[in-house]
Amino acid sequence: MIKQKVIFLPILFGFSLGFGADGIFQKDKIEQLKIGNLALPTSQQPGPLLGFGQNIVDKGDLQAYLYVDYLHGFRKSWTEIWPTILYGIKDNLSLFVQLPITLKFKLNNQVSRSVEDLLVQFEYAFYEKNKETSTNQVTFVANMTLPTGSANDQLPSSFGAPSYFLGLTASHMGDNWYPFVSTGAIITTSNNDTKFGNQFLYECGVCKNISYVANKWILSGMVEMHGLYIQRSTIAGTIDPNSGWNDILVGPSLWFSTQRFVGQAGIAWSVYHKLFGNQINKHNYYVTADIGWKF
Repeated sequence: MIKQKVIFLPILFGFSLGFGADGIFQKDKIEQLKIGNLALPTSQQPGPLLGFGQNIVDKGDLQAYLYVDYLHGFRKSWTEIWPTILYGIKDNLSLFVQLPITLKFKLNNQVSRSVEDLLVQFEYAFYEKNKETSTNQVTFVANMTLPTGSANDQLPSSFGAPSYFLGLTASHMGDNWYPFVSTGAIITTSNNDTKFGNQFLYECGVCKNISYVANKWILSGMVEMHGLYIQRSTIAGTIDPNSGWNDILVGPSLWFSTQRFVGQAGIAWSVYHKLFGNQINKHNYYVTADIGWKF
């Protein structure tokens, strides 16, 4: 999902790195106030809907999610579901497994339905600073996709070979406000002289708590910007001039969570979409929802 030049600016939040006995990560043993966005445990606190990462949960936490999305564009639409499992290996290390499924992909007069590539992701919080009413955190995200989909269909659902992702996120989870930034890149590999374009992400967002009841529920609103730059693909050893694009989505979402349940839904509009070559299938809007349960 995801610029040719990746720039990461954690200074945006005024972070200063500290070093603990176990390395550069040092989780302060501070009891936070159960107010605003902090009214529930870490796993139930707000997170990005469009953006990647920021999936650090407490050790032993296990959550299942179902992410549903619909993309509409000019003579183009895409409906998917993404079954997902999230597990806290340690307080600062999580495992994230996801298998996207295309329910319907329509491009011009072609239609396809398929399983996409399986994703296995690890996220490591190498910096965290806790206060009574906030948490500053920087994480490193790495994942790999396995080619469980098909790259040979007229409408491919796979890279046809493994891909690798590296990214960084920075966030300030405050009781009232939660701003964040993230950036990363998907590096694809080739199969039979075919290589889909590398992808680069640049994202940011801000969340505002609307209402809460300590230890019971959180209601928050969020606005996100999701940028995606895709390089041209190489098909059978030849660069395809009609592939790749740069797209920026902006939109709001609403977050609601309890001790076990998490729900988030929103809509984003394509405010900038530059297609390379002679492509005509520009994006219009993107609707998505995410529902989760903590076991």
